[in-house]
Amino acid sequence: MRRFAGLGMGVLLLNGCGLFGGNEATTPEQQMAAFIAHEHKANAASSGFKPTPANTDKAKAGIYTSLGSAYLQDGHPRQAIRELRLAIADNRNYADAYNIMGLAYEQLRQKELARKAFLRALSMDPKNPEYLNNYGAFLVNSGSYAEALVELKRATADPLYSTPQFAWINLAQAYAGLKDLSAARDALNRALYLVPNYPPALQMLAELDFKAGKADAAFDHLRVVLAQEPDNADALLLAGRIAAQQGRTTQAQSFWQRCVTASPYSVAGKQAQQLLLQNG
Repeated sequence: MRRFAGLGMGVLLLNGCGLFGGNEATTPEQQMAAFIAHEHKANAASSGFKPTPANTDKAKAGIYTSLGSAYLQDGHPRQAIRELRLAIADNRNYADAYNIMGLAYEQLRQKELARKAFLRALSMDPKNPEYLNNYGAFLVNSGSYAEALVELKRATADPLYSTPQFAWINLAQAYAGLKDLSAARDALNRALYLVPNYPPALQMLAELDFKAGKADAAFDHLRVVLAQEPDNADALLLAGRIAAQQGRTTQAQSFWQRCVTASPYSVAGKQAQQLLLQNG
């Protein structure tokens, strides 16, 4: 699993940054030109900055990459790739563009293109923990658990990584894939040490406990998750399964109905609908 917060770059909301007058719509190219001109003017006035083609291309690549990241977060990976290709056209060595392109291709289930994009980013910045985490998560999702361990351990070992909990969760997934549940729990506990009551870690612990026959412990974890994320479809589905297993039919149906309401077209939502029909 991954979060975009782990990408290491904020989304540049050009229309809201006060650089463009009036309400007239602007294209990304117009926004980019205005942004670069503004930055160059401000830097020149304050520090004698002299724009060059190299730093102009880097600025343009950064803006296209931010636009691509925004499209990806909004669920439009194809549009994201179009913006990222423009970023790379301006600066072929802009590693962030390749990193996000890997995520976009993965969403489109184009695994080989995703792998090549991640590896290209890492070839330019091999120690970047965010790139290592994203590639490691891709490997987990591809079932290459042993290979994922190598990348994710490198990410978690970086003391400057700002969001190491992401890598610890992915590392737990890799260990679970290899059936090393003790190591998976250790990784989850490390994530919880860094971020107490971290929902993804508690949810995975709940799944492990449920499979191990520890329904009460699993349900306790889920209550903490749902207190923070009341519309978490996967947590609601599992909470319903536990309630049903313990004979609390009305509560189980309530959890499943909440799951369907929160996310009717997700995998969890569809499973909850089936369970409601079976137990209605």
